[in-house]
Amino acid sequence: MTQITEATKEKIREQFPVFQEAARAFYAKELPPAKYKGTSGKFGSYGERGANSSMLRLRFPAGAIDTAHMQFLARVIRQYNVKLVHFTTGEALQLHHLDEKTVLALYRECFDAGVYCYGAGGDNPRNMTASPLHGVEKGEFFDMTPAIKAAANFLTNLIPDLKLPRKYKVSFSNGIDNEGHATFKDLGFVARPDGTYDVYAGGGFGVNGSRFGLKIKEQVPAEALSWYIAGYARDVYMKYGDYQHRGTARSRFIRDKLGDEKFRQEVLDAAERAKAEGVPALELEPEPVLQKSGKDDTVLENPRIHAQKQDGLYYVEYKAAGGVPDTAVFLKLLETAGALEGAELRLNADETCYIINLTADEARTIAALTDSDTAKTPFEHSISCIGATVCQQGLCDSHGTLVRLIKVLRDSGEDTRYLPKCHFSGCPSTCTVQNLAPLGFRGAFTLVNGERASAFQVYAGGSYAYGKEKITEPLALIPTARLPKFFLALNEALLKAKEPFTTWYPDHKEAFLELLKKFA
Repeated sequence: MTQITEATKEKIREQFPVFQEAARAFYAKELPPAKYKGTSGKFGSYGERGANSSMLRLRFPAGAIDTAHMQFLARVIRQYNVKLVHFTTGEALQLHHLDEKTVLALYRECFDAGVYCYGAGGDNPRNMTASPLHGVEKGEFFDMTPAIKAAANFLTNLIPDLKLPRKYKVSFSNGIDNEGHATFKDLGFVARPDGTYDVYAGGGFGVNGSRFGLKIKEQVPAEALSWYIAGYARDVYMKYGDYQHRGTARSRFIRDKLGDEKFRQEVLDAAERAKAEGVPALELEPEPVLQKSGKDDTVLENPRIHAQKQDGLYYVEYKAAGGVPDTAVFLKLLETAGALEGAELRLNADETCYIINLTADEARTIAALTDSDTAKTPFEHSISCIGATVCQQGLCDSHGTLVRLIKVLRDSGEDTRYLPKCHFSGCPSTCTVQNLAPLGFRGAFTLVNGERASAFQVYAGGSYAYGKEKITEPLALIPTARLPKFFLALNEALLKAKEPFTTWYPDHKEAFLELLKKFA
């Protein structure tokens, strides 16, 4: 299998003193947060709001965390007394509220354990995302795992030598779901029934324009994907990217400059050049067959436990509120699942964690230990970024808002099963792609009684489902303080209709707009 080379590891190792000096200057108040971000981002770390602490982003390609890394995480979270963990929309793991000594020590420990923070932020190839249940999901065309692992290692090898204008996101989707967001990343690969991939490029979401990717080519063999990854980065993104204006530096804006047909041809030509110049094809290694059994269908009485395509094996769904697990529960999960043969955590872009490759008894154990910290309704499965209390970019406390809304709805005693899974973004960065949500919210500000107040723009009717993608525009602006009453009123309307929001909204758009007006 294509591996991360020793040369790459040495290049990453050589860069550590740069991070070390920047961190020293940041914590000594010699380096402003914005300038620190320009250096620290490449090492997967950003200063937090208040400029007294940092977070560290750990790359786990396709969100896959094996037993060895579970054991590693459990040890370092305990050793460094990490209080806040976040499952990110990039299928990575963030550790928050770290002081100077801790962030540097954790970075080194992660590197030694084969967990690469380098390139997890800044103008670099980011963590590779994918459909989270690749290799275990019933109905998938084939197991993408060998291609994902090889492509992720290949991409990591490129990081030290690329000089990109902005971040570079690459993703895989299994052709059934679009959980990896492959049709709207910089570069995406969608599995086909014949074992090949369709290639998409030039997608992305943000305040200066959102769009789905353009299909570049169909039926590309897995081994050839490296030519698209390298060629697109070097001969399209770096050649045509805007190095002068960060707001229009992402690769999706290159399509505006070139037009779709020229853009498509440039990507195809770049891949052909990479092949002709000897960029290596991906070397794939089949996944070993896991020898576990113990079929017991009664386990499926728990709605969070699902059967895998492997006979006798199951996975458990665990969705902590806004992707922030209770640290004690997460530690128990790491220690318990980390001792189970073949178990893996799979982090999804919607901040759900799946625990796969479990026997029936193991699945019951994992479900029980996470039960106190998991979503029970579609609304409680909602997505939120970490929010303005932590993130320097944030405008609104998206995560805190979601947590408060969950409490309000639970405390109401009402049946809330008809409310949808929502997407809460704290600012225009659109980390949760709220304009693709059934019901989405984006942080902003408004005036209430003449005073500046936190608010959220509201979106409705979006979708990122494969083949059904739909971008929506904001419908209203609701002050954050009014959101609880808005949700209670919406829930009342849905209960009266006896219909989920996702099916109610298309036939009741005017009624929904009237409801928004009452709180806008």
